[in-house]
Amino acid sequence: MGNRLHVLEGEDAGREFDLAGEQVIVGRDRECHVAVSGTRVSRRHARLTRQGRGYAIEDLGSRNHTYVNGDEVRGTVPLRDGDQIKVGEVLLAYRSSLPQAVELADQSANVLSTLNVRAGAVLVRKANAEAKLRAMLRITEALGRTLDLDALMPTVLDGLFESFPQADRGLVLLCEGEQLVPKAVKHRRGDSESIAYSRTIVREAMTKQQAILSEDVVVDSRFPSTRSIEDGQMRSVMCVPLLSQTSGALGVIQLDNRNPHRRFDADDMQLFAAVASQASVAVECARLHKEMVKQAKLEREIGIAREVQRNFLPKATPKLEGYGFWAYYLAAGKVGGDFYDFVRLPNGSLAVLLGDVAGKGVPAALMMAKASTVCQVALLNHPDRLADALGMINDEICDVSVRSSFITLVLCLIDPQTHEITMGNAGHMSPIFRRRDGTIEEPADDNVRGYPLGIERGYRYRTDRTVLGPGESVVLYSDGISEAMDSRGELYSAERIHAQVAGMAHAEPASLGEALIEDVRRHLGDCDQNDDITLVVFGRGE
Repeated sequence: MGNRLHVLEGEDAGREFDLAGEQVIVGRDRECHVAVSGTRVSRRHARLTRQGRGYAIEDLGSRNHTYVNGDEVRGTVPLRDGDQIKVGEVLLAYRSSLPQAVELADQSANVLSTLNVRAGAVLVRKANAEAKLRAMLRITEALGRTLDLDALMPTVLDGLFESFPQADRGLVLLCEGEQLVPKAVKHRRGDSESIAYSRTIVREAMTKQQAILSEDVVVDSRFPSTRSIEDGQMRSVMCVPLLSQTSGALGVIQLDNRNPHRRFDADDMQLFAAVASQASVAVECARLHKEMVKQAKLEREIGIAREVQRNFLPKATPKLEGYGFWAYYLAAGKVGGDFYDFVRLPNGSLAVLLGDVAGKGVPAALMMAKASTVCQVALLNHPDRLADALGMINDEICDVSVRSSFITLVLCLIDPQTHEITMGNAGHMSPIFRRRDGTIEEPADDNVRGYPLGIERGYRYRTDRTVLGPGESVVLYSDGISEAMDSRGELYSAERIHAQVAGMAHAEPASLGEALIEDVRRHLGDCDQNDDITLVVFGRGE
């Protein structure tokens, strides 16, 4: 684990910066090694200079000064593991290099004593009440001072070393996925050697949720001979699980010593378990805080993605003499995979398109952004050949799609002079044409519909043509409408769309679209929509 800075408070909360090189500049300037945002942070606020394995800090004449653990930095101040640095309104935690923990492979320890740490309050007999109080206060203070695990765990070990003067070494291991990762290591003498731990003891402490005491591993008959034990590196050991309030073990804390005449006993283990229960709360709170910070950052990023996505959609419907247009878009989640567009072509035609990306969330939104741009380029390159434009779009999507991702797309080209509508369909539902006499047609259905985009490179699409008469309308929709499901599990259905459209005699596009969306809302009732809803309606005036 190298030297690094972890942002605890400020706009960049949750970020980590690895420290490398002889000098590291902290400030608001993007060129700084540690660039953080803040109105009170100077462009070049402070400098970290390497000292041995660690760093020292100095202020660079900043307007709001630099503070370490609440004290203003004057001159050069060496940094210790866990120190908190304040630059403007930004709070950072300094983490220094830590030695690695070494696992003793395939050991089977003779556990001389165990204690159930789920059994509620631990009765501490013959324990030093002052030491217990001091350890509790140390951990409680740590919990109130920081929610950064890397800064918290060394402080917990400091408190334990005060309570157990016979402890030579301490170790905190926390679960990260399937791995146990050392988060803090402490040596009484301050040396940097590794700390060995027994896999068997750790596994038993976590699995059985019990505090484990081995008074002397050297004479423990169930320990295989290991170099660490033979060298006298570990004699008496205590290992206590850190337990979640709602799930299993979060990790363990281990203390050991080398002196066979200063063993840990049962009273020590009871005190150790009581202290560890407070540490468990600190660990769980810190992890929850970290998840909240990550979630808040994700929410901000998704909010930005939502705004970017909205910018890919038309900001207004087009103006075309003799025609009216109306559009509606509502994503099922924070971001959606549906899209629609109106593209004016060099030959005077207007393209109306509606697409639906398979899937939901950010991956679908990214593909939607790509498809929207590709459609515009292809149509502008082939304004008179819709089939060729569809082929170009398909090949582009094939080149970027992953894991069976595909897009359905329907296109209508309006010739404002002849009122001819040219239609292309890549796996989508046909546009619904409402004729003047109230009949419903779907001319771009089976005879035109081809493969969805992204399925087969080089696929050749077909098109069809029809004329739109006065007072006639065209409806393009996504399956978020036809497959809208009510509380009984019944779908809105394409048939209901047909009936709704057919019943709207002589309706303007806006009236027709609003009536259809309102009917979908009535069908959903209190149920949430399960897919993006997109509707585009256009038509000729009387």
